[in-house]
Amino acid sequence: MTNPPDPFASGTFFAHIFHASPVAMIVTTPDDDRYVDVNDAYAALVGIPRLALRGQRNVHLLQPEGATATGARQLVEEPLCLRAADGRLHDVVASTQFEEWDGRPYRITLVQDLTDYNRTGAALRSSEARFRLFFDSIPLPIFVFDLETWRILDVNPIAVELYGYSRDELLTMTMLDIRPPETVASYIATIRALPADSRFVDVWRHRKKDGGLMDMELISYAFDLDGRAVRLHILRDVSEKLALQEALRRNQERLKIVADVTTDVIWEYDMARGAVDTVGLFELFGYAGDSSRPWEWWFEQVHPDERDAVEKATRDALAGDRTIFSTQYRFLHAAGHYIYVYNRIHIVRDADGVARRMIGVTIDVSRQVAMQEAATLAKLEERRRLARDLHDAVTQSLYSLSLMAEVARRHATAGDNRAANEYVGRLGELALQSLKEMRLLVYELRPSALEQEGLTGALQIRLDAVELRSGIQARLMDELRHPLPPDIQREFFLIAEEALNNALKHAAASSVWVRLGSDAHSARLEISDDGQGFDPAAARSSGGLGLISMRERIEKLGGQFSLTTAPGQGTTICVGLEYGRGDNE
Repeated sequence: MTNPPDPFASGTFFAHIFHASPVAMIVTTPDDDRYVDVNDAYAALVGIPRLALRGQRNVHLLQPEGATATGARQLVEEPLCLRAADGRLHDVVASTQFEEWDGRPYRITLVQDLTDYNRTGAALRSSEARFRLFFDSIPLPIFVFDLETWRILDVNPIAVELYGYSRDELLTMTMLDIRPPETVASYIATIRALPADSRFVDVWRHRKKDGGLMDMELISYAFDLDGRAVRLHILRDVSEKLALQEALRRNQERLKIVADVTTDVIWEYDMARGAVDTVGLFELFGYAGDSSRPWEWWFEQVHPDERDAVEKATRDALAGDRTIFSTQYRFLHAAGHYIYVYNRIHIVRDADGVARRMIGVTIDVSRQVAMQEAATLAKLEERRRLARDLHDAVTQSLYSLSLMAEVARRHATAGDNRAANEYVGRLGELALQSLKEMRLLVYELRPSALEQEGLTGALQIRLDAVELRSGIQARLMDELRHPLPPDIQREFFLIAEEALNNALKHAAASSVWVRLGSDAHSARLEISDDGQGFDPAAARSSGGLGLISMRERIEKLGGQFSLTTAPGQGTTICVGLEYGRGDNE
């Protein structure tokens, strides 16, 4: 084994820089390319212990072409390839310089990843002094200071850049000047209590020239330099790291507070692990034990009648580009009964739009569902009451018909055929209009078909039950390419009913047409009749015909309403809107 040159003697300044550096360094012989010494950073990069490398041929790093043992003391840089012990290849930059000790040439090489090259290359190229080559090129702030006076003896360019002082300014200062006054006493006590041969790691707060504070991770070594005790500090700015840790701690505290005061379940699904981490699972659903459950377990608790639909809605949301969606279903409580829950879910996607995580809140809505069911029952009861009340209206219509028939009979008996015929005609018109209104009333008293049949089915039922049975030609044109959300279906149905009711009661139409259409993000509804039409301005001023309510319904959803009509020209009502973009659902 080649004996290391004198600068590598234990305790020398060069040796401390060489072995403390986080940048890989080696010293080799130019003639046979054997390792004289390597530092721990290089040994870790190669994957072979440092002592095992000393004296061995350098088969790991290809030397720059043209390098000779008598080369000039000029820094040479070249991108090379380093082969580690496990066979892996590393792209590196080797910065090489030849030096002589005791008349013998040595090759000094600093090995860096290409990512570090740009930061340290300028310093390396400008440094011709054999010791400053290593000291100045390390991409971390370095301070060397006197342990007795605390005066700064040397700094590297990164320290100058980070702290904002010039090199000359720093060399007139002490290590106590770059820290907040309140930390000076504890720093002095800590450093003086360290054994001389110790390696010390800690985090201290430092102050820059502009007054800004930094949290610096410190690695410290003690050694003798020209007969006096000195220390070397290698520093790394961890301010951002500590700030992130503190922000995470505060967020976790807030999450715990929310979890403690809420009865909801807060959960996160990590797709890489296939697990759902929950807070509040026991409080809401009664499940004790591990708060982390497999994704499949969650779906197994969904009511069998709703499981397939919930799974499909989730798959569709993940496969699309949405970031927010919601579901409602029944979930199995640990006690064996089902409770209604509402899920509000945020999908976290990567830069390519691929879903990676889901974060959601599950809320118990059993009480709301029960209230809705009670409201539905109350509505049905109200309809029954209306049916009883409307019986009187039917009786009144029949009574009016009987009076008109009696008047017509008297005119006929008196021989006034003209008057008799007039009343008979009016009698027929009244009977026909009463029949239409009765059919409409009977239809309106039925339970809504919208939830069971959907928008298209409910409209067809309406046309069959009212318009067709009243002698009006009715046609429904279904051009839906995508299913509509429930709230849009409901408003479209109510608008269509209002328009059809107007045509039935006021238009004297013989034909009506209803057209439905949709694509991925828009929906359209058009209702037309061939009736007598009307003056739109007069209708707007009177506020009749339900035009205001139809307009308000569609505008509430962010859509548009249009009316085309004129006396004797029939009527066309069009509504349309866009939906489903972002979180507009």
